[in-house]
Amino acid sequence: MSAIEVGTQLPEVSQRCNLTTSVAYAAASGDLNPLHYDPEFAGNVSPTGGIIAHGMYAMGLASRVLTEFAGGPERVAEVNVRFTRPWPLHTTTTFGGTVTNVDDDIATVQLWGRNENGDQILKGVGKIRR
Repeated sequence: MSAIEVGTQLPEVSQRCNLTTSVAYAAASGDLNPLHYDPEFAGNVSPTGGIIAHGMYAMGLASRVLTEFAGGPERVAEVNVRFTRPWPLHTTTTFGGTVTNVDDDIATVQLWGRNENGDQILKGVGKIRR
């Protein structure tokens, strides 16, 4: 892990949500809500009018950013996120973070996920053991 200072930007990860990733996540997680894979169902209930990615898939990608920066999962002390907007199918979201506080044992990171229009779909806080 590189030197951690307030203001350090974590390397970003971008991911395009498509039907394959949505179905794969549904199968892996056991969350088979048709909102995440059935166009007809999602068209009737989704706030976007179509299929949306699982929120936990987005959280997993934000956690990946934190874990890779930290140098492994054993160095991640906490991940806490809030979903601020749905992630529609066939859109790309970029996940990243900024170090906001550093003390003797813990670095705090402000996490975010922004879609291709710049809208924030996720925000949160992660803590890394130093």
